[in-house]
Amino acid sequence: MVSAKAGCGDKLAVSTTGEANDALESDPNRKSRLNAHKFHLGLYLLPPQNDLHFGLHSHKLQITMKNQLSILGMVALAIAFFSIAPLALAHERDTFKIGDKYYLLTVGSLNEPFIVDNISGVDLRVLQISGPGGNGASNGTGKGTPVTGLERTLKVELAAGDKKETLSFDPSDKAPGAYAANFIPTVQTTYNYRIFGAIDNNSVDLTFTCITGEVSESAEDNSQVKVSDSITRLRKIGAFGCPASKTAMGFPEPSLSSYELNQGLQNLADGARSAGKPAATAQALSIAGIVSGLLGLAVAVMALRRK
Repeated sequence: MVSAKAGCGDKLAVSTTGEANDALESDPNRKSRLNAHKFHLGLYLLPPQNDLHFGLHSHKLQITMKNQLSILGMVALAIAFFSIAPLALAHERDTFKIGDKYYLLTVGSLNEPFIVDNISGVDLRVLQISGPGGNGASNGTGKGTPVTGLERTLKVELAAGDKKETLSFDPSDKAPGAYAANFIPTVQTTYNYRIFGAIDNNSVDLTFTCITGEVSESAEDNSQVKVSDSITRLRKIGAFGCPASKTAMGFPEPSLSSYELNQGLQNLADGARSAGKPAATAQALSIAGIVSGLLGLAVAVMALRRK
């Protein structure tokens, strides 16, 4: 075993345990002097007067590391933002001539990515622009004037298969000219958003349909489409996707949608009923009721959190 042997100076030599004990017995104050120094085996002792320099160096190193970590964090955040930007901006942007004025309508789904059983809705934004060659129509993003008050003149009809439902628009509190009609998609299928009513006293009836598969934000259609006597579509840019399967998005196990669960429970109840097992039928129906109640509670909690 080795021990530390120090003289009156600041250097440390490595010695045996016996030599170290003899040195301490011959000079009792030597131990206190050793304790007053920082000991690094095989190196010089660092006297107390070097603590300030060491502390400043450590502080500078910590600041440098924090700055580097902050920069890395900002870079990671930027990468994450741009990686999800296409999902967050999957909307269709159409330029219309309605009456004698020009409008840019942006239509899509809320809370993208659009997933079955997640709270979503119709996202509508309306700008009045200077003309078909103005800033609003040229790039599809729009620098026009937000059109407010449309919650009183427009509605939206949802269509999925043979099911339809009409919803009212709610205006945004933060973005003038933006409107939302919330709903929860329960089936993975094609959805149509039919927006109808009036804009600036002109009757409108426009249908926007989601796209299955990969959605292109840059796809552009400059062909003019006569919608009605008073409405002409001048340009279409981008599109919005149909809802993705909840099962495919589940992790670590696949997540069944409420529709799939209800279908499975119904099949179970039908099988028990056809087999003439009243008790099993009652049990299956009880389970179905419990599951449906839990799904309703989950939807209510999500809605409250959204508010």
